[in-house]
Amino acid sequence: MIVRAYLNYWLRRYGESFQAGGQTYRGIFFPPPAGLLRWLFTQSELDALPRPLWAAAVAPSVNLPQNTTVLWRGANYRVARSVEFRLNDATVYRLLLLEPLA
Repeated sequence: MIVRAYLNYWLRRYGESFQAGGQTYRGIFFPPPAGLLRWLFTQSELDALPRPLWAAAVAPSVNLPQNTTVLWRGANYRVARSVEFRLNDATVYRLLLLEPLA
């Protein structure tokens, strides 16, 4: 699938390494847009989340469930949400929403 091949290329070229469960993965990290946050959380859930929040686009093979601890750029984050994006029946990529751990 061409879309998945492009994403894998972008992950190899522009992605940053992060660790979870003793494994190293690559992801493209970005501040999540407000519309995405409103889609994933109620307003009260959103108000309770610590900041800064980060989103990471990862390969479809990266399956990190909610509450998994992630180490990125020397800081620990928790997977608040993991969303799978599909095209027809194939998973194209996963989006992880990360919140900082105190």
